[in-house]
Amino acid sequence: MKMAPAPTRELDDLARKSVLVGGVGGLGAPAAEALAAAGVGRLGLFDPDLVDVSNLHRQPLYDDAVIGRPKAAVAAERLRALAPGLEVEWESRAVIAGDAPLVARFDVLLDGTDSIAAKFLMNDLALAADRPLVHAGVVGLRAQLLTVLPGRTACYRCIFETPPPPEEAVSCTEAGVLGPLPALAGALQAAEAIRVLRGDAAFADRLLTIDAWSGTWRSVPLARRLTCAACGPGLTASAATRSVAP
Repeated sequence: MKMAPAPTRELDDLARKSVLVGGVGGLGAPAAEALAAAGVGRLGLFDPDLVDVSNLHRQPLYDDAVIGRPKAAVAAERLRALAPGLEVEWESRAVIAGDAPLVARFDVLLDGTDSIAAKFLMNDLALAADRPLVHAGVVGLRAQLLTVLPGRTACYRCIFETPPPPEEAVSCTEAGVLGPLPALAGALQAAEAIRVLRGDAAFADRLLTIDAWSGTWRSVPLARRLTCAACGPGLTASAATRSVAP
């Protein structure tokens, strides 16, 4: 069945919107591709890594021809080819502490990072910049998604509080990941980012978990934690970020 094109007004609205993608790997690459194809007008792509052969089974923007090149640069080239009107800002570096002014220049922050410490940092930067965060994480056969609307919904630290010790924190690089699962999670992130850009959110105050082994999806209701050091009542976002950043 042929789908009707999106109304011109909706496309025009997206063309004026922007998303910062922190990490253009297994999550961020499919998310960025979907956002560009949907008509989002400006993307920020930040990733410190080079394309490696081990990335190719789960990161659709890359192939053998670009092995060894910076992911952010290649992603920018290929997304501009996909959507010629797209404005792309890229840097071959990670989003770091102190980047709240950078985050504030975009409408939504999308978490494509692959370490637990980086995910806490993305949460804190979103709070400091007062920008929505669309979080996802994938390890092994499991994925999770959460949207943070600063000052309105539960944040990442409301659930997990503080990062585990480094020796207990396992990334997808170390634990492995089922190739199609990050692409699924990244596509869901892109869809959620578009909803947020239009004033809605499906994963706010809700943790979506996906178990690819059992084939089950679970939605866990959430609420802001009154004692959260990042977003509890009486804390400003900037003060919270200074007090809890890892």
